[in-house]
Amino acid sequence: MKILLLEDDHLLRKHIKKYFELKGHRVDSFSDGEQLLEKANLYDYDFFIFDINVPNFSGYEIVEYLKNKGIDTPVIFISALVGIEDIKKAFKLGCSDYLKKPFELAELELRIENILSKYHISSLVRLKGGFEYNTDTRTLYKDSEPIILSKKQNDILYILVKNRGSVVPFETIADFVWGGDFKDYKTISSHIRDIRKKVGDKLIKNVRGVGYIIE
Repeated sequence: MKILLLEDDHLLRKHIKKYFELKGHRVDSFSDGEQLLEKANLYDYDFFIFDINVPNFSGYEIVEYLKNKGIDTPVIFISALVGIEDIKKAFKLGCSDYLKKPFELAELELRIENILSKYHISSLVRLKGGFEYNTDTRTLYKDSEPIILSKKQNDILYILVKNRGSVVPFETIADFVWGGDFKDYKTISSHIRDIRKKVGDKLIKNVRGVGYIIE
């Protein structure tokens, strides 16, 4: 699992990162909300752990930004704010859980596992037509045999699989694969055509004028 951590307490950030990396997860950590937005590809994570009171952009503001982008990756707030109004605000913004400081790292892990069990997240996703996609290794399989895709093709397929059942807009694909102000949606269509040459026309559906979907 790939985790994005936002925590400005150096020691706590270090302990959380080490704890989950020892469990076999990848953790990208930041102490500053603005730095996180500048450097992290927010579409690329399986779970978010956010403190609230951090420099520049708060955890609240980050989650609000995520929701406006249509990113529904589960998020747990870890915070010294214990007032009921703070907790209400967190859940109203769409967090999955709220853990008050101080806490045991084992409790954080248990809460994350509980959230993930509700999302039914698995690294191996079964798709139509006998295809399977491993989101950890980012590998597409057909009858247990890997299908070779270019990096851009695989990035596009990954974001579609991560959002399986939902239409992924052109701008979301562009943000994830290229970042910045990339707007050449014809290039995306070209890559989709190349993917379809290897997987057929039924796996990825076009929603005209909006984007693509894997059901």
